[in-house]
Amino acid sequence: MPVDILALGEPLAEFVAQPSDKDASPLYRQGFGGDTSNALVAAARQGASVGYLSAVGDDPFGQGLRKLWADEGIDDRHVTTHPDAPTGVYFVRPHASGREFWYARRGSAASLYGPDDLPEAAIAEAKILHVTALSQAISPSMRTAVTRAAEIARAHDTLVSYDTNLRLNLWSLDDARAAIDAFLPLADIVMPSDDEAEVLTGLQDPEALIAQFRAQGAKIVLLKRGASGAILEEGGGPICIAPGSSSPVDSTGAGDSFAGAFLAYFLETGIAEVAARRAALVAAQTVSGYGAISPIPRRDELIDLF
Repeated sequence: MPVDILALGEPLAEFVAQPSDKDASPLYRQGFGGDTSNALVAAARQGASVGYLSAVGDDPFGQGLRKLWADEGIDDRHVTTHPDAPTGVYFVRPHASGREFWYARRGSAASLYGPDDLPEAAIAEAKILHVTALSQAISPSMRTAVTRAAEIARAHDTLVSYDTNLRLNLWSLDDARAAIDAFLPLADIVMPSDDEAEVLTGLQDPEALIAQFRAQGAKIVLLKRGASGAILEEGGGPICIAPGSSSPVDSTGAGDSFAGAFLAYFLETGIAEVAARRAALVAAQTVSGYGAISPIPRRDELIDLF
């Protein structure tokens, strides 16, 4: 059975520093993350049919990720298990206005993923393919796979969704700009964060940022602005999306949950504004708890707010 939303990228084991005394050594709580995996969890919790394209190691973290996806209803039949390479790991220290990341993922199973691993029929049958700039930063082979997957999608009228998720501890700004600029003409839906978009483009005015992404081919641009909500543009002028009510403690995964929820509700309703307003509610709940996945709300927790 085909799924509606496919994502390509790297799932990760997550270690989140827990609140502690200033002078105490931090204690870390283990969970799971990875921007594309987070987005799929958010989409699945809103009722979408979703699947993953990736690779994990033959280790406890890879097994834990598969259990997570099974529990969340995420189709992992196109996730391979590498016999030798490990599942990637990241560490995060959260605070209310942001977070700090460190990665331990060099030589990970997903970093070895390449274009020959892509299931072309699954991409052709999906309604949306979701990828990110972080997926591109993993390795040259994954970068090539992301481009090839988008080309397959476009050839079969599968929409391409792209989050310009920027991690400059994985690649240089020049490399990121070159890869993102080359990919943007393949993207139908682009979801940049304002701070990262400013770094990429050198622009600060939100409308100028959006215009630049539209000029590169995006039909829908959703500029994510954190506590200020988002701005949606699909050709009829900018629409301000108010943030949901929240008590922020950890912003990890907020943009990912917004992206996944938007895609789920856009497929359901066909109306980008409705989807964006619902996605803002999902993101608001995500920042109100610790970790990338645990706080992501399910549809029935939000239905009264629609």
